[in-house]
Amino acid sequence: MRKLSLLLLVVLSFVSYKMYAQRTILANAVLDSISLSKGDQLEFILRLERASDSWLYFANATFQFAFDSLNYNVSPDRHHIELVPGSSDLPIIAIPGILPTVSYIVTPNVLPGRFSITIAGPEEFSNCVALPLGGNGIKIGKFIIKTKDGTVPPTKLRWLEPYIYYQACAYKIDRDSLFLPNMLLYQVNDNIEMDDGLRSLVNYSTFDRPAPKTVLKYFDADYVGLKKLRLSWETTSEAYVDGFIVVRALRTIDNPEPANLNYSDTVADYRRSDPQNRGLLGLGTSSTGKTYSFEFDSVSYRGLEYCYKLLYRDFFGNYVDLAYDCERIPNSIITKATPSPNPFSVSTRIDYIVEDDVILDAFVNDFSGRIVTRLLKGVYTPKGQHSIDFLASYNAQEGLYNVVFIAYPIDDPTVEISRAIVKLQLIR
Repeated sequence: MRKLSLLLLVVLSFVSYKMYAQRTILANAVLDSISLSKGDQLEFILRLERASDSWLYFANATFQFAFDSLNYNVSPDRHHIELVPGSSDLPIIAIPGILPTVSYIVTPNVLPGRFSITIAGPEEFSNCVALPLGGNGIKIGKFIIKTKDGTVPPTKLRWLEPYIYYQACAYKIDRDSLFLPNMLLYQVNDNIEMDDGLRSLVNYSTFDRPAPKTVLKYFDADYVGLKKLRLSWETTSEAYVDGFIVVRALRTIDNPEPANLNYSDTVADYRRSDPQNRGLLGLGTSSTGKTYSFEFDSVSYRGLEYCYKLLYRDFFGNYVDLAYDCERIPNSIITKATPSPNPFSVSTRIDYIVEDDVILDAFVNDFSGRIVTRLLKGVYTPKGQHSIDFLASYNAQEGLYNVVFIAYPIDDPTVEISRAIVKLQLIR
């Protein structure tokens, strides 16, 4: 009798092992695309995939997870979790406390030591969402975890175990299921738990999205006149960027390398309170970029070259240098003046470049120095390229003429009056 009992025990143990070893995965629950999107928030996508022909209609679920960190606990006093509106593939009704009939209710919660996401579904299978077999399944939703104290949360999540205790996921059947002939196992519209502890289970996994790199498209310091510069740059992607900072240094002959200069002047800083500086807040972690600008930086002296360094501060307090750009503040006001045609018979056009905003006079005199005509008198002329026409009078004599430009500085006593003379030849 003892031998028979022992044999029966061995057989039962073998059968139990075989039943466990052959458990069927009915679904995959995935915490997907986990990333630190801002300094105080972690975002992720909760997906559910159908992995078996044994079911079709998703009924309800409770998913529970925590940070994958030994020394960091989840707390309702410290954390908040929310569903991003419009991010779910499920038809969602946003009325808590009401059992859904044709839609789903998704309720994220913060509990001591864990996060919980509960999904309550419709009463009948005909109103439930049918999942495709394989592929990426459906998005339960995109969720954001925020810290209430503004600190940086851990960047990894883990499912709570044992799964059969902390997790639940059920489907609905569209017809009665028989255990034996004339013996009903499940009725139509019953909710059936996928993890029965014996034959079927749900596979739980996490996927950390690879963080994009911070990629800079360009960084420019452009002189716009009146000792002012416009700073602009564009990113194509950002990773952990809290915000941008621009600092300035003076470039000299003895120290010409921008990377070796002493950048002691802070021009722009996202941490300042004014709207323009606050516009330099980064995107956090983003696969897309943004165009930034700062207008304007004012410098003190002309004839010098100023260098600018662009850097950013990440969520963890690190400062990362991105790029340099240098710009010389012009000393000479009128840098180019060219007539065309020259010689001329009736009229000619003089193209000229003004390196800064000035008050401009222009006149034409003959070879003896006598002023023939005035072209400009006290005209405000902005930085850039300009042109002016000189039409010789009917009785003007052939010979040489001078077009004299005189540029007066605007509110800048450090700049001398600038002159430019263009020689013309009139041929009848």
